[in-house]
Amino acid sequence: MTNIIPPKGGSDIMEEGLRKRINFDDYNAHLILSRCTEDQIVDGKINILWQHLNYNEPLTQGMLNKFFTRAIDAFVYVSHWQHEKFRYVYHIPVDNAYVIKNAIDPIEYIPRSKGEKIRLIYTSAPFRGLDILLDAFDLLKRDDIELHVYSSTIVYGSGYDAHHGATYAPLFERAANTPGVIYHGYAPNSEVIKALQQAHIFAYPSMFEETCCLAMIEAGAAGCALVGHNLGALAETGSEFATLVPIRIDNTRIAQKYAEVLNSTINCYWENEKWRQNQSEFFNNFYSWDAKVKQWHSLLEEISLSPFKRNSRI
Repeated sequence: MTNIIPPKGGSDIMEEGLRKRINFDDYNAHLILSRCTEDQIVDGKINILWQHLNYNEPLTQGMLNKFFTRAIDAFVYVSHWQHEKFRYVYHIPVDNAYVIKNAIDPIEYIPRSKGEKIRLIYTSAPFRGLDILLDAFDLLKRDDIELHVYSSTIVYGSGYDAHHGATYAPLFERAANTPGVIYHGYAPNSEVIKALQQAHIFAYPSMFEETCCLAMIEAGAAGCALVGHNLGALAETGSEFATLVPIRIDNTRIAQKYAEVLNSTINCYWENEKWRQNQSEFFNNFYSWDAKVKQWHSLLEEISLSPFKRNSRI
């Protein structure tokens, strides 16, 4: 019998963490995760859409349905960048829009030891820039670094893996066969966190418009230097700590520029330990569940007391 693996992507981790901390029934509220379809609406409840997806993804196109949007009491976005995109594209009102960013459990900062190889780490889906990173890694031609890759399609569940796994198999094979690259495939989040605490640089040349990057938040809290692209909400997520490489026209130029910045980050890594400690403290405090749960309770109390709830199909 084949084991069915449920999805454990970033939004799934966020939903699980939030529901452990808040009972939405206490507020007569119904939480909708990203999917903008009428069948998600529950009559007689406060309907809250917690949007993790980007504005141009298929499951968000229901925002064009005025019946759906008028039935939502609160739209919760995970970054200001994402909210602005939805506002511009769908021309939705802003009176019931809120931004509450992703959250993490505390991640201890562990000082790295000098004398070891610099560990680069990638901890996201393959389609978010793994090919660019492998190209850049080849260009570095250094024997004092190693790249650890935690990436798979199984993270989105057995069904997704069955349909899309073969598409990325050559990329995973390339990672596994590239000298200096250690390909780990799928690992539970707890194992990934431990790997981040041992890594030096979070190498993430994402070609995907992130709405709020949980992988970067975890890496920032663990004290990894952050090297990404200036795309989507990565600038907002990384705050003043991330080094963001400008996007170029084609993949070859993208990889070349990313390799240059990554090489510079490697060269000056040991000069910035205090900076990384400050970074870890910032991410652990600002993105803590304690802070975000307070925002959620405040939102729920505000909506539950509002005389303008949109809690029926009238």
